[in-house]
Amino acid sequence: MPILHAHSFLVHPGKNDEVQLEIGGVQIRPGNRVFAMLAKLYERAHLECNIEILFRSHNGVQENECRDLMVAYANDPNMENGRRVAARLQCVTTHRSGLGLFFLAAGDDQGKLLMVSRFPAGEGVVAEERERQRLQVQFIERIFMKSARAYKSAVYSGPAGDGSFWYGHAVDKQMNDALELPNYWIGDFLDSELATTGPAATRRFAIALREAIKTTENPDVRDELIASARLARNYNGNAVTAQGLSGNLGLSPEATNAIRNKMPRPELFEQTFRFDRREFDEHLLYRSVQLSNGAVLSAENARFDEVFARTPAVGNEAMFTTTGSVVTDRLKRDA
Repeated sequence: MPILHAHSFLVHPGKNDEVQLEIGGVQIRPGNRVFAMLAKLYERAHLECNIEILFRSHNGVQENECRDLMVAYANDPNMENGRRVAARLQCVTTHRSGLGLFFLAAGDDQGKLLMVSRFPAGEGVVAEERERQRLQVQFIERIFMKSARAYKSAVYSGPAGDGSFWYGHAVDKQMNDALELPNYWIGDFLDSELATTGPAATRRFAIALREAIKTTENPDVRDELIASARLARNYNGNAVTAQGLSGNLGLSPEATNAIRNKMPRPELFEQTFRFDRREFDEHLLYRSVQLSNGAVLSAENARFDEVFARTPAVGNEAMFTTTGSVVTDRLKRDA
């Protein structure tokens, strides 16, 4: 679906400012290199934007100011409707985020597609060759798109006049840490949240990890997975993917594939969700009991009392018994 309308606006940092600066804008017309760049971005938007988002509802009903602005532009993509969207972005832009060049692009009226993107400003040196082997070098403060791969973007599709445009997809390619959700872009500006609920996705990840531990025959890989089950809890509240967690926890390719193979569908391994420790612990929490004689008993928390039968002994001592086939028998430097 080609772009039919596109506008660009210069957005200043304006968060907490009582007086907002006027926003300059321009219509981007076909036939120039900027329009061509937007067209390429537009074509691959559904592939690039891999974070499923949903406009928040307010006051118990499906009302959302940002969505209203997006629908207004999608239905009538003119300068003033675009400027209203840009004004919303400016009101939440901090000085840390800095000056930005904001784009809006809309497709046809049938399967309508709306894309919003922001590129940060930077500094650089421009060198231009002159005649007779002369070179002109100039320092420029406002340089945008030094890399067309560093930007924030969101895309919505569907007939904007009905109940569509509640769901969309977003990406932030300026993040240094892939586990951090850009609250400024998705939360503050788009007034949206992750479409996949944290508990549901956390439960899916925990079950996949649990099944990987149970079925993995390689003892070294099993040890990796058990250790990751303990460390993963530290990501409570962070926006993560199963793939990102595997990388940050330093899992080997074998351990990573063991988890991926236990996901209901392969693409869910790359789906972003907010990690919920409570939900994770309900489905995958290992309990360890250390005895005074140096023994350490460890098993899945939900099955610990089934695996180890406990009976009182002399004084404060307790006797644990268990029965099972020997899977591994190795010497280790620590427990």
